[in-house]
Amino acid sequence: MSRYVLNIPSELRDPYFFTNEKVEIDGSQIVPWDPFFAFEILHFNGVSLNRLPWFVQGEWIEDIVREWREEGEYLEKVFKNRSKKTKESMKKSIGQFYMFLFWSNKQPANLNEWESKVNRLAIKPVNAVERITFIRENSSHYHAYIQLAQLFEEQHKQYAKFLALKQASIK
Repeated sequence: MSRYVLNIPSELRDPYFFTNEKVEIDGSQIVPWDPFFAFEILHFNGVSLNRLPWFVQGEWIEDIVREWREEGEYLEKVFKNRSKKTKESMKKSIGQFYMFLFWSNKQPANLNEWESKVNRLAIKPVNAVERITFIRENSSHYHAYIQLAQLFEEQHKQYAKFLALKQASIK
């Protein structure tokens, strides 16, 4: 693979995450959150990929959870110190939550009318749309960080429950 300069697809056009219409992606080392929704950008632009994270969930979801734990620790310190340097880290974490939410439902993240799409997901926290909306609108506030941490924890539990039930049905 090589470097790609691609348009932000309509499925991901959200000014909260993207201020430009194009983005550059290193196809040899794809990091899902650098740029935001890298796999989805490639997928929606028709770039063929061998392993899409929403189909081979395990390793990618664990990467997102691990990355969130690191980012969450950083955010906890930043908020406790009353620093105003939370915007980019919160934005990254919110993007990761969208990926976690959609990927654990075997779908690429899709921000086009995301509220209705999230409402239709089988695996999700209670009142997910209202809570994500609150977080997006108040991302510089500590309460938004707490709410995001709770969403990650709840989604992780919901996903683990789904996997356990799926495993039990195979036996």
